[in-house]
Amino acid sequence: MENNSKSLFTMTPPMRLALFLGATGIGMILGALISFSLVAALFHLGLNDIQKIISDPQYATAAQLANALASIIAFGLPSLTVAFFAQGQLFKNMGFAPIKTNHQVLLVILIAFAGLMLSGALGSLTEKIPISASFKNWADSLEAQYKKALVSMTQMRSMLDLFYALLAVAIVPAIVEELYFRGALQKTLTDWTGKPWVAIIVTAIFFSTIHFSYFGFLSRMALGILLGLIFEFTKTIWLPILMHFINNGIAIVALYTVRNNPARVEKVMDENFPIYWGLIACAVIYYLLIKLKKNSQDAGLEKSI
Repeated sequence: MENNSKSLFTMTPPMRLALFLGATGIGMILGALISFSLVAALFHLGLNDIQKIISDPQYATAAQLANALASIIAFGLPSLTVAFFAQGQLFKNMGFAPIKTNHQVLLVILIAFAGLMLSGALGSLTEKIPISASFKNWADSLEAQYKKALVSMTQMRSMLDLFYALLAVAIVPAIVEELYFRGALQKTLTDWTGKPWVAIIVTAIFFSTIHFSYFGFLSRMALGILLGLIFEFTKTIWLPILMHFINNGIAIVALYTVRNNPARVEKVMDENFPIYWGLIACAVIYYLLIKLKKNSQDAGLEKSI
């Protein structure tokens, strides 16, 4: 499917952004309604009992199913809508371009691991920022709710459980969130402003804010910036998806390895790196991004020739 510049369906970037925000609201409502209704039907429960079931570790698979389905609808609907009303091919507008070289894949994998170091260091930095007692209580409450939801969704007793957790908590979110944030929002903002850096930073802030975590805000914003730069340099959504999956997948595998030790589960979720590791990570990431940008430019030049 393709829209050309004369198509009645092609919208200007500001109109696409407004449509994106509207579709986001509709997608969030539909995602929650459909996923909760499905779980209610599976367990023959009323909608009022769904929250209790989803937060119960015994129903981890149901929570994973609900979370994955809600994410697909909530993030997928705005992504498809914005891509449809942009000029060009639908899938190309969503970022589905081929990866140019295997070297790009290797560089993104290395950036992902360096990004984990940076994320951990930023977590340590956030803890050192002075905040009021009331704000800290609110932030601690948000973090406790997030940890409880994550633990209940990742109750893994076997390799099959690990597979389901990776699919629902790592693979699906990596795909739909990258389509939403990078493929739709960042691209629309870039088309509107003509300034990729503005689009990358604004998208990264929104990406971090929507996760509702004060202590993870700087870490997720840094991750969002890295994902945005990868998308901007390579012009394909597959590489941000790969990095996002590595980031989520390592956390799931780490929880699986300590699944029989509650104290270590808590430690894994709270573990950060010394701040100086962040400085080392920044230097490594800068070098790798320069290499990625040059590799992408050279691959594009080769293709043109």
